[in-house]
Amino acid sequence: MATKHVVVLGHGPIGHSFIEKLKESGAPFRISVVCEEPRPAYNRVMLTQYFEDLDAAKHDEMKLSYVTENKLKEQDVELIYGRATAVDRAARSVAYEAQGTGAKHSVQYDTLVMATGSYCFVPPTPGMTIPDKRNPAWPDDPASRPDGVFVYRTIEDLESMLAAVKSGATRAAVIGGGLLGLEAAKAAYDLKLESHVLEMAPYLMPTQLNEFGGAVLTEKIQSLGIHVHVGVQIKEVVLGDDRKVTGIRILQKGAEEPIVLDVDMVIVSCGVRPRDELAKQCGLELGARGGVKVDTSLRSSDENIYAIGEVAAIGGSLCYGLWAPGVEQADALVKNLVDGPGSAEYSGSDLSTKLKLLGCDVASFGRTLDFWFKRQFDGKDPGIKSLEYKDEINGSYRRLCFTSDGSQLMGGILVGDAKDYSKLLQLSKKPDLAGNDPTGLLSGRPAAGAASGASVDGGDGTGLADDDLICTCIGLTKATVRTAIVEKDAHTVPLLKKACKVGTGCGGCVTPVGEVPKLLAHTLKKLGKAAATGICSHFPYTRRELFQIVKVKELKSIEDMLDAAGQGKGGCELCKPICASILAGIWNEHCLKDGRDQIQDTNDRFLANIQKTGTYSIIPRCAGGDIDPDTLMAFARTAKKYGLWTKITGAQRLGMFGAERHHLPAIYKELVDAGMESGQAYGKALRAVKSCVGTDWCRYGQQDSVNMAVIMENRYKGIRSPHKLKMAVSGCLRECAEAQGKDVGVIATQAGFNLYFGGNGGAKPVHAKLFATDLDEKTLLKYIDRYLMFYITTAKHLERTAPWQAGLEGGIEFLRKVIIEDSLGICEDLDKLMEQNKKNWHCEWKAVAYDEDLQKKFHQFVNTKETHDSEHVEYVDARGQRHPNTYSPPDITGPALYSKDAASSEWEWIFAGQVSDYPSNGGLAVKHGSNELAVFHLPNQPSDLQWLAVQNICPHKQARTISRGLVGELASGAITLADPVYKTTYDLRTGNGIANPNLNLSTFEIKVDADGKVLVKVPPSEQMKKAFDEQIDKAYQLAGMENKKAKAPAEIKYPLNPAARAGLDW
Repeated sequence: MATKHVVVLGHGPIGHSFIEKLKESGAPFRISVVCEEPRPAYNRVMLTQYFEDLDAAKHDEMKLSYVTENKLKEQDVELIYGRATAVDRAARSVAYEAQGTGAKHSVQYDTLVMATGSYCFVPPTPGMTIPDKRNPAWPDDPASRPDGVFVYRTIEDLESMLAAVKSGATRAAVIGGGLLGLEAAKAAYDLKLESHVLEMAPYLMPTQLNEFGGAVLTEKIQSLGIHVHVGVQIKEVVLGDDRKVTGIRILQKGAEEPIVLDVDMVIVSCGVRPRDELAKQCGLELGARGGVKVDTSLRSSDENIYAIGEVAAIGGSLCYGLWAPGVEQADALVKNLVDGPGSAEYSGSDLSTKLKLLGCDVASFGRTLDFWFKRQFDGKDPGIKSLEYKDEINGSYRRLCFTSDGSQLMGGILVGDAKDYSKLLQLSKKPDLAGNDPTGLLSGRPAAGAASGASVDGGDGTGLADDDLICTCIGLTKATVRTAIVEKDAHTVPLLKKACKVGTGCGGCVTPVGEVPKLLAHTLKKLGKAAATGICSHFPYTRRELFQIVKVKELKSIEDMLDAAGQGKGGCELCKPICASILAGIWNEHCLKDGRDQIQDTNDRFLANIQKTGTYSIIPRCAGGDIDPDTLMAFARTAKKYGLWTKITGAQRLGMFGAERHHLPAIYKELVDAGMESGQAYGKALRAVKSCVGTDWCRYGQQDSVNMAVIMENRYKGIRSPHKLKMAVSGCLRECAEAQGKDVGVIATQAGFNLYFGGNGGAKPVHAKLFATDLDEKTLLKYIDRYLMFYITTAKHLERTAPWQAGLEGGIEFLRKVIIEDSLGICEDLDKLMEQNKKNWHCEWKAVAYDEDLQKKFHQFVNTKETHDSEHVEYVDARGQRHPNTYSPPDITGPALYSKDAASSEWEWIFAGQVSDYPSNGGLAVKHGSNELAVFHLPNQPSDLQWLAVQNICPHKQARTISRGLVGELASGAITLADPVYKTTYDLRTGNGIANPNLNLSTFEIKVDADGKVLVKVPPSEQMKKAFDEQIDKAYQLAGMENKKAKAPAEIKYPLNPAARAGLDW
């Protein structure tokens, strides 16, 4: 039977929720989704968060993103960027216009799921739209609105607003004082606009609140400087001669004549309408107020078409506009598609909601829909009795509604203080008050859910029973979330989000005052673990705390650190690099000696930056950018010899790219012998000190900036820090070296040097702060010493100086007191720590170049000196240089090819090196014909887990790098391996993917004989090669790509022999 094709129209949050649930079911459906926006699904509920992130350029990796394009590919979900224009029910096809080109295409379906959501209703007010440009087939078409009229719905809407502000807009009117309108007002407020909220009802949020609650909310919002106008009539959007918005004409409550508010932006957010234009076009039955009429199975009038989310009119009456109902509908539809029609019924959802609007908590909850539709909170229903309370000091209001005998909580309104919303919501679903009295519930004492002194929450402070919902958006009970904490090692909120999706809706339950952090802290305490403020499950300390422990106790290894301050054994991919950073920051010993290589992050382990091909880039130090011609020629000779691509890097240093791991020691030796040093571009260390030419050449130079840059770079080279460090020295105030954009910036003056701290470039540029002026060289270096050591000892892991500095109470003034005045009495310690780091400096490349034991760590294979081409992308000529092709190979998804538990009788034992060749808690690559294995030695594990063997190909993008990954252990017993290129994680015991269950490693039996030989049982090499080749070819076919590497001619052998290099002897 052919696999059924499910096509989803709309890739918003609900459409994506449906896709996730259908994939999780394991049912063999083929899935395609037509996405009208230029990026996959993202969180619309938290849309105003975008103004903090401004990361649209990251496309599918924004902070708001739910999924990446690659993730959808891994799940075999076809993502189609385009706008659906018609549905042909007879042919079961959807016509769409491709994004960018407008080309017309179609896609066939067996089952069609409409998740088209809604659009912002734009009222037919004069000036609000351009009549002759209305687009009935696309209600949200921005071309239908004049310049200056916006809706608030998508990232593109927000980008348009940002562009208007950049063009000079300063005043905005937001039409609508409901949930969406106040979210839009938050957007205007975040844009620093003079903001006016216009609401036609006599108070804000008239659907959810009564007049008293609306008045309290108005006071809160007006205290922010936002103008609130209620009871207004909107007469006209005023346009100038250039058809741009210049104002809005309104009639205020009680006024006889309209006035014009001078605004240059109008943001319309006064309600939504279902996107049902496709349903109309194809003749589906619609709801009474629009939307696709569906039955309890979510099926439309066409048995092959379903609808969920805001476009679904349940029973032809109500379209739900909230997140949680859409998720519940997605759940029901998946059950009906997988288990058969009628397997699940959806009849309705709760409309209770809690939001933070312009910094003010607002919540509305009810036992039934009558609470809102019959407005039981208005006090007009004789069967409902209410208690209300207003706190004028704290600006909060609450109204709780009970049955006439006070035995049941029917609902409530909370404004300004909604911390017990979840408790009250759950109580409103129960048959009684669980021993509480109405007055106590109104005041919050005792906690909702408490009865006869006993707490239903087990003492976790949530007030929730195990079967109560703790995340109403996703529909997760407290018991489900606790299970994720215990069984999936989800010991932080971010890990919990990944484990069970809790908090990925509105996010209210995972805020610092939400119920999830309370449950998390309580559960960890019961497990004997502190609340996860530490680095990971192995260390209950922050980096700052652990740094001090290591320093005071003089710990020298991760084993010492685990014994003295940790728990468990071995560590994991999270804590190992942090421990390596701390050890280097204090002792600054060679990172590859004494077992430290196995705790280094990807790049530090081989003293070079790993690239997507599994090869490395090499960037020697070039202090101050000062370099002589002989050194340049030596650099060029080495690059040519090894066939490396060369480039001047972003930091204006020399870089060579594409070096194979086993060539690195020889390359290091050639560079070191030519007088070069490691540039540590691979480490969290000083990258470079940029400089202009200063007084040497420039007629404007005030001081010798090049000399100062060389002094600084030689002084601070080799110092490891929480994140990379960049410095610069400018010879005058013209600032050619851009010193004020660096972690440490120096600008020459006639009297000395001005010193700046805490500048960062990158995604969120930060201007450095002026610390001191007109310093002499000695004082300048002393202050920089102390600043760096204070940062290294106190910052979080991977925290740049800018956010660290911004997080210090008192900021730059506090730093002046610490560094200049010694207000904390630590300057002597900081000075000593700097001296110790400088004293222990060594060129890490030089140590490898002249140490045969260290060189062995770079061998390609442990069982032979033979080498072969391990790269999975072919090389092409680009701008006259040898360059890897620009595509990325597809993921290899599905079950692994081989399992050690199902070894065939024809499999053979092959030599995989000696026990003495292997590092503890690390892996090496093994050659088997043209195949590669990854073998790991884990001496601290039980005997059956001390040796593990898997394939060396990472299913994610196909790099042959698994043997170079970081090994770790979770509290659950899983032995983890993090791929060094993309950090994809696997369980080495089984080969199963952890982060992505569709990516899996083949496993092989392994043993050690009496002579200390390591042996692995594998299929014959040619059989194994054929199987992996077929698996790779299939991955390319599924991705619609050509396997160019398989057809590429053989590579030139590098390094080149002397004859081939003769022309390079200048």
